[in-house]
Amino acid sequence: MSSLTAECAGLDSGPEQEITKKGVRLVFIAFARIRQFQGHPFRLYTGERFSDMVESIRQNGILMPLIVRRIFGDPAHDYEMLSGHNRMNAGQAAGLEGAWCVVKEGLSDAEAMMYVVETNLLQRSFSDLLPSEKAAVLTLRYSEMFSQGKRNDIQRELEELERGSGTCGSDFHKSKNRDVLGEDYALTGRQVATYLRINRLCDGLKLRLDEKLLTQASAVSLSYLNGPDQLAVHAALLRYQRKPVDTQMAAVRKLAESGPLTEHSIMGILQNKGSSPPKALSIQSAVYTPYFASGTPKKEIERVIGEALALYFSQPREESA
Repeated sequence: MSSLTAECAGLDSGPEQEITKKGVRLVFIAFARIRQFQGHPFRLYTGERFSDMVESIRQNGILMPLIVRRIFGDPAHDYEMLSGHNRMNAGQAAGLEGAWCVVKEGLSDAEAMMYVVETNLLQRSFSDLLPSEKAAVLTLRYSEMFSQGKRNDIQRELEELERGSGTCGSDFHKSKNRDVLGEDYALTGRQVATYLRINRLCDGLKLRLDEKLLTQASAVSLSYLNGPDQLAVHAALLRYQRKPVDTQMAAVRKLAESGPLTEHSIMGILQNKGSSPPKALSIQSAVYTPYFASGTPKKEIERVIGEALALYFSQPREESA
């Protein structure tokens, strides 16, 4: 446990009380005044993992300060969470009303997202992230707003916070090449491109991907759809209640090129038993040889059979009684 963490555990708390410990300014803030980060890309704790955290907080309190940023224009909240979503949720479940926080002022949205991403990467390796979480991390790194120097500053600050002191540097450098970015996470440029596409999915489709109810290939196909079409696909998949195959999602993408998708039109693709190609069929020569002269080339036979089938199926047929 860091010295700052140990001292926080023993502090008396009160509304808006402020102290400075190890060069870090801390403010005790009520949970009711802190909103969740808008567009938080990481899955929050549930089930046994969440219950264990609640029990730990009941026994020991929240040991590590939360990190929040000051916000304006929200009538219900004065702060937005950057690091500590799970601790705040578990603290509320444990009966606490607030926690000690490091307050960041004047952050841009991109800088705020960097805090969210980097604090999560300090807790888990990139390989442990869900597909949608990897997509969010890579999209941030690839964006025009990303600064490697600012990321380095935030990483140093978080590490110093763990040790109980604060420092900040300045060194701006951008790295936007897919292959270079991929090297940081042991990915190919193509894999990076796939995750960048995945990040364009709506939340419902991202969740299906994370839960392995959608393949990455299907996710990439759906990432080309606009927002309303993606929502229509998500609604149709909820009705379908099975994992779609890649060819079905490719067909949905193709259908979207002709106009807006509807749940009905998507279900037509999902439920079409003829959407998969028929199995190869071998026709015995005795069936067709009476109709062809000896020595007729195979391609000619196939052409005639194809035309005969087309003519047959083009004729109206009476319904069987």
